[in-house]
Amino acid sequence: MWFVNSDGLRIAFFCTEDENDNVMDIKKGKLVMLNMIWAAAVLVAFILGGQGEDPDGARSGSKAGAKAGAGHSGSLVSALDRSLSSGKGSAAGGKSSGKVDSRPGTAGRRMVSALSDPDPLRRNARIAELLINLNAGNVAEVLAAFENGPKSEEANRHFRDFMYAWGRLAGEDAIAYAFDSESARRDSRAGTSAMSGWATRDPEGAKEYVAGVKDSGTRQWMHYAVMREMLQNDLDGAIAYSEKNEKSRARGVQMDQLATALLEQRGINGITDWVNGIDHSIEENDMLSYKRYAAGIALDRMAGDDPDAAMQFILDNSEQPFITSDGLERAARRAAGPINEELEWLTQLPAEVSGQRHAIGERFEDYIREDFAAAGQWLASRELGPAYDEAIQDYAFSAARDNREAAIAWAERITDAEIKADTLRRLAPRDQGSKG
Repeated sequence: MWFVNSDGLRIAFFCTEDENDNVMDIKKGKLVMLNMIWAAAVLVAFILGGQGEDPDGARSGSKAGAKAGAGHSGSLVSALDRSLSSGKGSAAGGKSSGKVDSRPGTAGRRMVSALSDPDPLRRNARIAELLINLNAGNVAEVLAAFENGPKSEEANRHFRDFMYAWGRLAGEDAIAYAFDSESARRDSRAGTSAMSGWATRDPEGAKEYVAGVKDSGTRQWMHYAVMREMLQNDLDGAIAYSEKNEKSRARGVQMDQLATALLEQRGINGITDWVNGIDHSIEENDMLSYKRYAAGIALDRMAGDDPDAAMQFILDNSEQPFITSDGLERAARRAAGPINEELEWLTQLPAEVSGQRHAIGERFEDYIREDFAAAGQWLASRELGPAYDEAIQDYAFSAARDNREAAIAWAERITDAEIKADTLRRLAPRDQGSKG
């Protein structure tokens, strides 16, 4: 026989008879192996081909995926639901597969089941998935599930989430339901949630609606709800819109959230720029009150992060009417530790800061309650002056319970004539000496 070497030359190779037989046996073995491999390959191809023709198999799954990708509802399937559709979660949670079933009544039945699910984590996930997929076709049946469902604080929270989702679909309808006296789930807070949902999709339409609300209290909280959503995408617009709200508790809550967003997105400089940009001379909506509260929030945030920056802000605006004792107290509480350190921080302020005396008096009153003896020692160690007048008055009233003569001696050291006269009058024997 011949074989070819690496140089391409044919070289003769001679075998014995036994060796030829061995070679033939090897060739036959190889042929048998090749035939077996080929047969296995044909069998695998046949099995796979059969599965490919199954209408419920891979090809139909691809078609279903294409439809879901082309439609809006398919993109809303929650990742939380996918976790529920596997393993133990699927067995405990029912037959949920994460797909939106558009058959009438299905969403309502699923919500009823979800609201009664004993597992709190699975319950929250199932409710969230249904609300994410809320649409005009199933909103009525989901609402009915809430109307007939459990009544509890947690159920109310889920209902407000539903109203938020309904507000995204049809804000005015959802709000009308929340405030309708005939509604089974009438709830003003749910109406505010619906307004928030509306504002995420149509902030201008939501603002127009708020402007037409007649009830002042309702309007203020709806205004807050719209601004809260604006914080996510339009911070400057939220600042301008916030100033249009009326003086109220809702406006205070609104400003707190605005300050938090400013700090997160623009830092301390963003907060100071906000306060400095408020025109407190505008009488509409009492903008001086607005700026006073804003300055207090700014001092609170600054003092917690940089006490020196808070002190500088006060010094830069020491004669401005928007620096108040409340703002100074907030700054002192955040800038220092124990009450005596807070008082030390306040005493460093210049005398022209009009709120200084009252802030010291308020904090010293708390000091008296906390430790009367330590408060007296602190006051006795100070070089007293106008800034301490209210603190002296508070201490004199407290001391009078045990030693009226010592209390009167303290009152005599008050520099403000009006405060001094009032204190001495109330410490006189005919008065039992209590501040009221």
